[in-house]
Amino acid sequence: MTKTAFSASNLSPEKRVGKRLRFLAADLDGTLLTSQKTITPRSEDVLIKAQEHGLTVILASGRPLYSILPFARLLQLDRHKGFIIAFNGSLVWDCSGHFAIKEQTIPLRLIPLLKAEVSEDFRIYGYKGDNIVVEGEPDERSMYISRANKMPLLHTDNFAETITEPQHKCIVTGPPRKLWHLERRINLRFADSLSAYRSESFLLEIVAKGIDKAEALKDLVARLGGTTDELMSCGDGYNDLKMVQMAGISCAPRNAKEPVRKAATFITESNDRDGVAVAVEHFVLC
Repeated sequence: MTKTAFSASNLSPEKRVGKRLRFLAADLDGTLLTSQKTITPRSEDVLIKAQEHGLTVILASGRPLYSILPFARLLQLDRHKGFIIAFNGSLVWDCSGHFAIKEQTIPLRLIPLLKAEVSEDFRIYGYKGDNIVVEGEPDERSMYISRANKMPLLHTDNFAETITEPQHKCIVTGPPRKLWHLERRINLRFADSLSAYRSESFLLEIVAKGIDKAEALKDLVARLGGTTDELMSCGDGYNDLKMVQMAGISCAPRNAKEPVRKAATFITESNDRDGVAVAVEHFVLC
């Protein structure tokens, strides 16, 4: 069956009306956010209304917490007891209590070893306070990361010395083909402690071993006394695939990567046409 927007004929009647849904997990970039990195008034209104109907909203993103919090405030997640999964799962944040439920970081001792694997062909990034640390002169990719997260760049000539605390995530940018080889090297050398994967062809993300959006989400839902059958997940990227696959109802916007679209049970409108809001209206506010 070819899935199209608003088509849910392959779901049971119970799931079509959304009687069992208690949780919504939504990715940000390419999913809930428009191409201009904003949440539209319609999406804001729909998600607030859904929370008023008892839906727990979870923003699940590779972004740092600092970059996600403004969207959480806009959607009133603090008032409605929502949650944030940041850094692709290495930090889980309680928006109403303003504290970390769970976090796992890259040990500080591994930073110099990781930096040694990154040659001059690449740029490596970390986090210090509300800044993104970059070694070497910032380039176009550096500016993209800064703009997307609305966080200033902190330039350094010595990454290992500037990073003085364990990291939830490190990033490496560079030529796609060379980055593919670097991904393999890091996963082989640090097999027991780190995981590296590309979220874009030019962008490699590195987290502590075992960190994954889907696992963080599964654990959070269990902590809240629920099951993944009661979960609707919306995502567009490769790092959303497992999250989409495990949900009771899985949604992908039209602009999602092909494997994510294939895994989803419902293809909604694109991120620029309120795709998440359309799905919520269909399954929760119907």
